[in-house]
Amino acid sequence: MSRKWHLAAMLAALGVLVAAVNLIAANFLSHVRVDATEAGLYRLSDGSLETIEEMAEPVRWTFYYSRRAAADYPAVRAYGARVRELLESYESAADGRIELTEIDPEPFSEDEDAAIAAGLTPAPIGEGQRLFFGLVAEDSVDRRLAIAYFAPEREALLEYELTAMLGNLTRTETPVLAILTGLPLAPDAPARLPSRIVSQLDANYQIEWIERGFLELPRADALLIVHPPQLTDAQLYAIDQFAMAGGRLVVALDPMAHIALAPGADGLPPVNARRASDLAPLTQAWGVGYDPEMAAMDRTLALPVQVNEGGRSRVRSYPLWFAPGREQFSDRDLTMAGFSRGINLGSPGVLRLEAREGLTAEALVTTSDAGATLEAGIAATNPSPDRLAELYPDTGSRQVIAARVTGPLPSAFPNGPPTNAGPRFLAESHIARAAQDTDVVVVADVDWMGDSFFLTRDAQFGESVVADNMSFALNLIDMALGNRSLVGLRASPSSARPMTRVDDLRARAEARYTAEQAALQTGIEQARARLAELENPSVTAETADLNPEERLDEVNRLRDNIASAEQRLREVERDFRHDIDALDSALRFWTLWFPPLAILILGIGLTGWRRWRPRP
Repeated sequence: MSRKWHLAAMLAALGVLVAAVNLIAANFLSHVRVDATEAGLYRLSDGSLETIEEMAEPVRWTFYYSRRAAADYPAVRAYGARVRELLESYESAADGRIELTEIDPEPFSEDEDAAIAAGLTPAPIGEGQRLFFGLVAEDSVDRRLAIAYFAPEREALLEYELTAMLGNLTRTETPVLAILTGLPLAPDAPARLPSRIVSQLDANYQIEWIERGFLELPRADALLIVHPPQLTDAQLYAIDQFAMAGGRLVVALDPMAHIALAPGADGLPPVNARRASDLAPLTQAWGVGYDPEMAAMDRTLALPVQVNEGGRSRVRSYPLWFAPGREQFSDRDLTMAGFSRGINLGSPGVLRLEAREGLTAEALVTTSDAGATLEAGIAATNPSPDRLAELYPDTGSRQVIAARVTGPLPSAFPNGPPTNAGPRFLAESHIARAAQDTDVVVVADVDWMGDSFFLTRDAQFGESVVADNMSFALNLIDMALGNRSLVGLRASPSSARPMTRVDDLRARAEARYTAEQAALQTGIEQARARLAELENPSVTAETADLNPEERLDEVNRLRDNIASAEQRLREVERDFRHDIDALDSALRFWTLWFPPLAILILGIGLTGWRRWRPRP
């Protein structure tokens, strides 16, 4: 066989092999996936797989995505591909129990009407067009849930929201949330404290309010404790055994609860109002140290407050009231994912996370590195900003404000029920350690739940949300009442892969030129101010004493200096643009042109070597 026919046979065999591999893969390996991403973006967590495994009935997922409309928006298009791939991962893992359909709704079509009727919210993109990017889930009895819009900024919550949707769709009863508080938050409480957070919880869940003198806890899926009253040992034991039985708790304590002391209509604080709250010995057993006589403050994150100084109203930063933001939030816990604003706190306490066997403790919210502590008794006197500045230490440190403890919790009563617990609690039924993992969240502040800390009201613009306090509360309770598999879910990393090296080079170049630019701008402004004085001799005595010739010489010199500085400023801006363009050109060369050129040169070299090498 000639070399020509031999090559043709090889190419034909290769074509048949490729076709055979594709045919086998399409028919037998369609559900096989390999996630090669660094962060495992398309690998479902154990919690999601567990939720899928527990599905008793099939679920229909309809993914409404305006693919053609999204083609002009690279960020949306990239995130659309990310969502689609993850949905397909769920479908593959469900082994036929999830039926996934993708629809690109045409304008004014039945598909568009169906998407809107299902609760999807399209994004307007101009010229009367709308971009649909949401999901509708339905079970066998046509119960329906929807994710109205997949916002890219909520990517960290993507897997959590999809898994929670599956869990909620298979749930037949409304979760029960029990609330124990020393604040007047219950609907029948005298001088009731309005709370938008409590109203939203009441709309989402079945609420069971616990009386101050309770003897036993109601049957509930989770327990929310907010600034509790003074509790007896028997009451503490009831809470302890609730946690031992697998109940989840969200606890909000405070060394200086401003909302507890807020005056009512009569100008006086509520009866039995307590400045501080505590839940020892339970928090100690969980490995969360808390001192009700110590408050946290942070001058870096301080909120502005209006103070009266010398008969005048001024706005000053107040370190006892501060707003932790993304840099102070856990980047692993789903509760803290997806916030666009900070959480406003008022004189919060400080938590110390102490090691306990079998338990995992993680800080959810902290101060900045400039955080500090202050005696709660001093905080209760409403010290002025100047007084706080005097008391603030020279060096600060990061303080923990909120934390989550996960694992088989130990009882705070290792020897059994207290002697005064009564016949309701038998020693034989005592649980010394939880048989399964559960979790407790402790927040060392309650003021963040007050409307005044995250809502502002204006006669012209109405009510505005200025902080993510409500989102924080709802996330905490959603996690506590959600499917137990959700506890293991963590915030997913972003699929975006920014070129951090390039960004760093840009930032350094910008910083280098910005410093010189600022110095030139300052010099120009000073020269112009001096020039204005010289051109108006009556402004200062100094310029009035100059004779006309001296004044003219200085005016000319200043004008020359200003012209030179402005020219140099233009050169600085031009040099900066030149450096950035050079960086972009180098990046394009090394990423786009160098690899094929290197392969081409290598191929030419190998060809020449084979042709000219000595033959034996």
